[in-house]
Amino acid sequence: MQEFGIFDMVVAGITVILGLKGLFRGFIKEVLGIVGIIGGIFIASRFSLEVGNLIAPVLALENEATIKLIGFIVALIGFWVLVYFIALILSKITDLSGLGAINRILGFLFGSAKIFLIFSVIAYALYQVQSFKSVINEKVGNSITFPYLIDVGGYIIKLDTTKVTKNIESGVDSVVNKTKETINKSIEEKVSQEIDKATNEVVKDSTQIKENIDQKEQTTNQNEVKQTNTQEEIKK
Repeated sequence: MQEFGIFDMVVAGITVILGLKGLFRGFIKEVLGIVGIIGGIFIASRFSLEVGNLIAPVLALENEATIKLIGFIVALIGFWVLVYFIALILSKITDLSGLGAINRILGFLFGSAKIFLIFSVIAYALYQVQSFKSVINEKVGNSITFPYLIDVGGYIIKLDTTKVTKNIESGVDSVVNKTKETINKSIEEKVSQEIDKATNEVVKDSTQIKENIDQKEQTTNQNEVKQTNTQEEIKK
């Protein structure tokens, strides 16, 4: 038999309390806050290199990975700040138009729904892990809210733990491989620079030696000419 227990009170309490943030911020700020983050990531992931190339001359950046990282951060923050100011302007207009109360009520509903969705995703993900499933059923199996959390979370993500594990492993391998490539590239560039430096020094030394030899030959020839002239003068 389902009953309203401690788990339900905790979920409902946290949802309402954090939903109050939406009441104070308003619907427009709540929605555009999410748009700013998600949109910022979307924009930054696609234009990080272009933005980084604009900043690179100012910060004297040369490493491509560093340029992309700086470009990503700047693009993300820039887009978020832009959306934030748009949200401020729209909220001000809404307050002046007399729709401020509606904006805040919708903000509370949206904020509460957002928190509930987050709880749903977390609950569903944990419920797919067999080692947690039996414990969860034992502790909150009779909860009123837990079945709704599972249903909503499953509808949102349809989590396949095997696929997620493979994606995580693939992501880790990708990061490791990129790190290796960066290290190898740095080593190759360093070795190439050292080889070029050594080659230039050898060429410089060889040129200097050749100049010294030519100078000695020239001096020897001049001495021979002088000696020949001296002998001719003596004969005369």
